[in-house]
Order: sequence, then structure tokens, then C-alpha cells
Amino acid sequence: MTTPRENPCVSVNQLGQYLTGTPSLRKRIIQGQKNPVDPQYLRYPAAAQAITEFLCEGRDEVILRYHQRRLLNAQADTDFDAHRLALCAEALQHCLVATDDLATRAVASPADPDLAPLDVAGVAVKVRPEVLLRGVDARGQMRSGVLKLYFSKHTPLDERAGQYIATVLQLFAEERLEQQGPVDPRLVGVFDVFAGRLFVAPKARQRRLQDVVLACEEIAGRWNFH
Repeated sequence: MTTPRENPCVSVNQLGQYLTGTPSLRKRIIQGQKNPVDPQYLRYPAAAQAITEFLCEGRDEVILRYHQRRLLNAQADTDFDAHRLALCAEALQHCLVATDDLATRAVASPADPDLAPLDVAGVAVKVRPEVLLRGVDARGQMRSGVLKLYFSKHTPLDERAGQYIATVLQLFAEERLEQQGPVDPRLVGVFDVFAGRLFVAPKARQRRLQDVVLACEEIAGRWNFH
């Protein structure tokens, strides 16, 4: 059992859902962020690792198919593990169908999982992109970006939530990765694996950033009431 978190925090994917969710969903998100699931019960780390390897090692579909077979043939100790293995294998199948959407000209490398979160209105927004992207623009200048993976079989991202997440990802990249080259919004996005949709950072973001700040103020204000 995990210890409740004292300080307000939220993952970037959950923040996107919060910004577009009903009051009851927003309440559940705060409760879930304050009382996190034990890491051993997370469902998709294996799928995220496989997709990251695929993106960073030449985008060879053989990589995804190898990990898919490995997951399907793995021996599960519990019913939960069996369900998790099946979900990860299914996620990789969806990714295989949508590989064209991820076949950018950028060079991908694994992101540092220990990059510090964003501080937004007193809330630690945990971004943790899986992949760093680097490309060259028409003038030959190096550009950078990030890719975040989103996993949910039954709750796909809608356009608004995807754009909110991508907006926060762009802010994160500008604050944390500028030394790798100016951030190109076209290299910033969140990929909904089960839906096979890539949401890139929108050009118009000022109002979305204001919404993000207001949402974080609300999370901070309600943190101790859940």
C-alpha cells in the first residue's frame, strides 16, 4: 500500500482528462493522484518500454512483433498479471496498425525518466515523456521535441484533452530541453496508443495555458479535502 502524497501533483495525462472532465471525474482524479496505485499494479510499463524501443531503434516493426509474442507467451503468476500481459500485447497491436502516424523524420531517443516536473500554480505536473525527438528544419537548424504515450483501452483522448496535454508537453520541452535546440511544436505530441491517434501541440495555446493554470489552482485548493 502506498503512502498518500502530501503535496499537490498530477500527471500530464490525467491533467488533460481533468481539464475536460465532469465534476465527478475531476474528484476521482484528485483522489487517485493523492493516493497513487502501487507501481506493481501499473498496467502498461512493458508496452511503453516496447514502443519506446521501437521508436528509438529505427522504427522496425519486428521490434513490436517480438515484444508482442514475448508478452503473449509469458507465464503469469496471477490473474492480474495475465490480464496485464494481454492488455500490453493488445496495445502493441494497435501501435502496429498506427505506425505510419509515428514515422516522422525526427531522430528519437529515450527520455530521462528523472526529469523534474513542471511547477504550475503550486502543483507538480509530472510530464515524463517517453521519447525525445530531434530534427532539422528547412534552414538546417536543430529542433527538439518530445513524445508522450497515453494508454487507456476504454477512455480515448478527445481532441480537447489531447491538445491540452500537447500544450503542456510543449511548455515542458521549452523549459527543460531548450539546450537541445529550439522546440518545434510539430515535434511535440501525445500518442493515444489504443485509439491510434497522435495529437501535436496546437499553434494557439495562450488560452489553453490559462486553463491549465486555473485547473492546477483548483487541484491545489482541493487537495486537502480528498
